[in-house]
Amino acid sequence: MADEAKEPDTLPASGKKERREFWQNFGVIYLAGVIAATGIGKTTPITVELRADLSLSLSQTGLVASLVTAVAATLGLFVSYLLKPFDPRRTLVAGLVVMGCAGLFCAQAGSFAAMLGGRLVESVGYVIVVIVAPVLVFGLGTGNRLTGALALWGTFMPVGLAFGAFGGGVVSAWLGWRTWLSVAAVITLAVAAAALLRLPPGAARPAEATADRGRPGAPEAWPRRLARPLALGAGFSTISGAIVACVALYPAYLHEEFGVPTAAAGTLTGMVSFVGVASGFLASVLLRRGKKVKHLFLVTLLIPAAAFAAFGGAGDTGLSVSAALVVALANEFVVATVFAAIPLVVRVGSDIGTANGLVAQFGSIGALAGPPLVGLAVTATDWWAVGPSLLGGCGTGLVLLLLAARGARGCVPEAVTVDVALEDPKESA
Repeated sequence: MADEAKEPDTLPASGKKERREFWQNFGVIYLAGVIAATGIGKTTPITVELRADLSLSLSQTGLVASLVTAVAATLGLFVSYLLKPFDPRRTLVAGLVVMGCAGLFCAQAGSFAAMLGGRLVESVGYVIVVIVAPVLVFGLGTGNRLTGALALWGTFMPVGLAFGAFGGGVVSAWLGWRTWLSVAAVITLAVAAAALLRLPPGAARPAEATADRGRPGAPEAWPRRLARPLALGAGFSTISGAIVACVALYPAYLHEEFGVPTAAAGTLTGMVSFVGVASGFLASVLLRRGKKVKHLFLVTLLIPAAAFAAFGGAGDTGLSVSAALVVALANEFVVATVFAAIPLVVRVGSDIGTANGLVAQFGSIGALAGPPLVGLAVTATDWWAVGPSLLGGCGTGLVLLLLAARGARGCVPEAVTVDVALEDPKESA
């Protein structure tokens, strides 16, 4: 199936309107993903204050940072099945509302147990957003435009982490960590309102008339059909775990090793994470030009290599920050490629939702387990342990990603799409 032709510079009015609506709708969906990821990154710049006010250990601080992914990590695939019958727009809005209300509760937490409870409720909203949002993206169109949108969607995590770290560093430095968590919660509720008003209601469902892309003959059994999506999700877990661990622990490292003030350390970490998003856009361009995902996945090797320098304690702050920037760039490049590869690893269109649920669940497992596990390694040894920890995880992840990418090309086949029956908001009840 040929790819969607490159869009001409001049389009008829209807074509321009269609393109504008595509990217406007994608922008709202993308913003929902960013604010969901902010739920993870918003504790990054306040780790020192949380440890002091709530008497937390380094491992407990890592758990507070990553617990928002707990439900996605344990029930991601199950939740993806539960959400299928519901209007994805209203489901997305509900997830954001849950996150916002739980965030307001966390802002008033006075103990480790209360903070954990609030973060656990917040994780319910998080899993809804990260599962439903890509389904809405799949329903926006097909071909190269969808390929680019999927790769751009893959940048939601580092953008959210960066916004949480940078915004939290600025706001908490002036007004305290409780005010920062309240502000983040209010922004989440505002995004929920925007999604409710902008996105048209509809039901997302896998396309029925999708041909089996496997061997001719009878359809393959589901365990075999899901082998590649499983490998993609498992490989993605190591990548997401690596970046969340680095973002969660890096401010404490800068403070302890180089004496960087806590607010400045959080802001610097946010800036590094934000700049790393640029490589996600690069991945989008390369995929739209037909580059194979298996080649792009090789960038995974840069993550542990740069982590050795970022957390090695050698050199000065500049060297460490430069290495951390390489970690962020490499990570985001791979993450964007993973999300764009979801349609490429399924054999039938009806498996799109399942593959998305698997990637969301495995990614959340990595985000949940990464910070506390790496924190334990650092506690048992020293900061230099971050590099070896990521080497073992990312090395295994690369092997799994390459297995998933066998035979996959760099473009989204039009045969693997998701139909979204959209209604005019003015005509909906």
